[in-house]
Amino acid sequence: MQPPLARRLATAPRRPWPGRPVPVALVITELDVGGAERALVSLATGLDRSRWEPSVVALGPEGPMAQPMREQGIRVDCLGVDPRRPVRAVLRLAEVLRELRPELVQGFLFHANIASRLAAPMAGAPWVLGGIRVAERRKGWHLAVDRATTRLAAGSVCVSEGVRRFTERVGRIDPRRLVVIPNGIDPGPIDASSIVDRSAIGVPADATLALFVGRLGEQKGVPTLLEAASRVVEARPDWHLAIVGDGPERDRLAGSGASARIPDGRLHWLGRRDDVPGLLKASDLLVLPSRWEGMPNVVLEAMAARRAVVATAVEGTEDLVEPGRTGWLVPPGDPAALASALIEAAADRGRLAAFGEAGRARVERRFSQGAVVRAYEALWAGVLGLEWRSGSAAEDREAGGSGAAGR
Repeated sequence: MQPPLARRLATAPRRPWPGRPVPVALVITELDVGGAERALVSLATGLDRSRWEPSVVALGPEGPMAQPMREQGIRVDCLGVDPRRPVRAVLRLAEVLRELRPELVQGFLFHANIASRLAAPMAGAPWVLGGIRVAERRKGWHLAVDRATTRLAAGSVCVSEGVRRFTERVGRIDPRRLVVIPNGIDPGPIDASSIVDRSAIGVPADATLALFVGRLGEQKGVPTLLEAASRVVEARPDWHLAIVGDGPERDRLAGSGASARIPDGRLHWLGRRDDVPGLLKASDLLVLPSRWEGMPNVVLEAMAARRAVVATAVEGTEDLVEPGRTGWLVPPGDPAALASALIEAAADRGRLAAFGEAGRARVERRFSQGAVVRAYEALWAGVLGLEWRSGSAAEDREAGGSGAAGR
């Protein structure tokens, strides 16, 4: 059993930074392309390597996000365990952790969190932190298992205040075991991306283009968006909607009555794309009608691309979008409210541009990649009882040594 995170941070005896990087293991369910996976890669590659020796373990098969980390000298193990064999996953993870000998294990996503908690006692009992990246509203058994194993970890990092509140209220997790570190983003690749030519996707240059990006499944609320869009096109003959993504509801959505009410040429199904930054730059705003979230990376990307956001007031999005300053927030599942916000947004391009600039400034101020990495580093140092400040590891050793001498 590990004490609650808040207690550990308050009472851990402090020691100077050791003369070598501290080994930490980042454990994730898989390394396919996704928001959590990109966040893990950003964290692993952004760590101060004079302080930390990161390694990454994925429970699933080899994934495309592994190679970028290996190219930066980070060890990555993809265990390839069948998800239907959870005991095998725990035993294989314990085997790898015994070899890596990390002082701390940071989980990402539910299966990795649970496997890390169960494997750690068989691998030298490192400190364990989980990562909660979504308000899980469908799988109640996830919440039950998380609650049953919570004391095997010191706590969990929630990706937003909304996720923290949900985990405390609905998941019934001790708030002393929860801390919030949001997602972050490096605007550089977005700045360097080329704007997609609107003519290539069938959108006139002078149209108002709203862009949706996401998986076409229950969570993202696309039926609400299509119903709202069928109203917006009646009020705004220059308004277009482009939908980027694929998923299990794609055919049903495309064949829905709401989709049929949108005139030909005004609704654009673009499927999966690898040029989302360029599409964001080609659009006038991002629309995200999610029913629930964690902290949607696409909203961060839109803000970094200087685009206003019309979204639902759900977990994470509430942390990012400032109504009346960077965009609009409406209740989830309310097509009338969403349509009203989209019509209002389309009415004033000057305001859209101002909201976009304010969103970029907010990203740079609050949600930079560097700030997120430093927050994790400070948290891990606190759990391990290491003296930490924003300078170098050598400065930490010096400060820690002088502090120890004074006690």
